[in-house]
Parts: sequence; structure tokens; C-alpha cells
Amino acid sequence: KIGLSLSLVCLVLSILTFKFCRSIQGTRTTIHLHLCICLFMADLVFLVGISQTEPEGGCRFVAGLLHFFFLGVMTWMLLEGVQLYRMVVLVFNATIRPLYLYLFGYGIPLAIVVLSAIIRPKGYGTKQHCWLSLKDGLIWSFFGPVCFIIILNIFFFIITVWRLAQKFTTLNPDLSKLHKIRAFTVTAVAQMCILGLMWVFGAFLFDEGMTVVEYFFTILNSLQGVLVFVMHCLLSKQVRDEYVQFLSCICTPQKKRYSDFSSTNPSSSQSQGSRSGQHTGESQI
Repeated sequence: KIGLSLSLVCLVLSILTFKFCRSIQGTRTTIHLHLCICLFMADLVFLVGISQTEPEGGCRFVAGLLHFFFLGVMTWMLLEGVQLYRMVVLVFNATIRPLYLYLFGYGIPLAIVVLSAIIRPKGYGTKQHCWLSLKDGLIWSFFGPVCFIIILNIFFFIITVWRLAQKFTTLNPDLSKLHKIRAFTVTAVAQMCILGLMWVFGAFLFDEGMTVVEYFFTILNSLQGVLVFVMHCLLSKQVRDEYVQFLSCICTPQKKRYSDFSSTNPSSSQSQGSRSGQHTGESQI
């Protein structure tokens, strides 16, 4: 619980950063924002409801939410791989319209969950945990898309790294842009490795006698939120600069800011003094 709580705190900070940090706004930040929202909701539901097996309807609802949000994490991660590929391959207009991102990032998980619930409604929720049943094959409505997305992302990352290497060897490479894309690729690969490894353990999570696997799964799941905050927020100079600016505005006392304003505007006080002098002169006349 401590690890998941720490992950939730880091995810909240990441969501606020991606939403309000003006210097990093763009397609990639939109993808990170919704990836964090899905991961936050999945971790929160997992923390609060995974063991709440009664009532049965509530347990099925929790299992459906977990199915949807964990699939959402994977689809938004796939979108990150696609966006990195587009940034390297497409020189111009590598942005994706937000509407298309939302339709893909949330529409595919929703379609999978709805179809799974129609075909196997009793597969949501078990007597031990509020998750997909391992007995009737419904679990593959989750692990099938997860494996497919990981394979696709590996393909996109390999092509991205290959094209990056080609661009570095050109006569006049844009080094600043290439270094930025390379850093983006490293963070995306690291994030995918943690998430992929987490679901290797997640495949055996609710088998009997798998307590050690549960610990590994929880640790890796907790690392997700911390990893996102460190890699995409703390290691970004643009974000750090906005953090410093925000903290300086909060920490600066109101009186000091007023005195600084007064000292930087001597002309206003002089003009006020001259006006008062004129008024007193007029009254004496």
C-alpha cells in the first residue's frame, strides 16, 4: 500500500505538470497526461477495490474498471511509440489531433471491455479477487492486447533507433532535435520495459501460492508512477525551470513583492507627488 500510495502521489504531480506546464505542451505531453490518468485510476481502483469481493456486482464492476484502465495504459503507451516514430520519420507535421488520440486511447479499451463483458459476463470477478477469471480464458482479452502492443512498440522503437542512427551520420544533423528525440526514446523504452516486466508477473498474479509474484508485481507497479515523474518531469530542464518559477512566486512574501514593485516604479511615486503639489498650489491660489 505504501508503494502504491507513493505512485499515486507522483502520478498526481505528473498530471498537474502535464496539464499546466506551458513550455512542454504538445502531442507527446497529451499522451503522457492521459497515460498518467489511466495509470492513476488503475492504481487507485487496484488499491481500494481489488479485494472487495462482496457484493458480487460491485466486484465485477471493479474488475471491469481495472480491465479498462490497465488496457488504457497500454494503448496510450502504444501511441507514445507511434508518436516517436512519427517524430523521426516525418520531418513536418508530426502532430496528431487530440480527437484521434482520444478515440484510439480510450475507444479500443472500451470496445474490448464491452465485448468481453457481453461474451463472458461471469468472467469478471472471482471469489478471491476482483479481476478477470483465469479459468475460462477471459484473461486473454487482457494479455492478448498487452502482448500485441508490446510487440508493436518494440517494432516502432527499433525503427526509431535505426533512423536516429542514420540521421546522426548525415552531413548537417540537427543535433539538438536529435538529442531530444533520443532522450524521449530512452525514457519510453525504459517505461515499456518496466510495464512489460510488471505484466510478466501479472500473468501469474492471482494463482494460488504466488505471494512472491504479488510482491514483485506491486513493486513494479509502484515504480511506474515514480518513473514517470522522475523521467518526464524532474529530468526535464523546461519543467524544472517552471517548478522554480512557481515555487519562487509562492515563497516570495507579499510585502517583499510590493516593495520590489514600488522600488522598480519610482516614476509613479514622483508623478503622484507632483500631482499633490499642484493640488495644494491650486488650493492656496
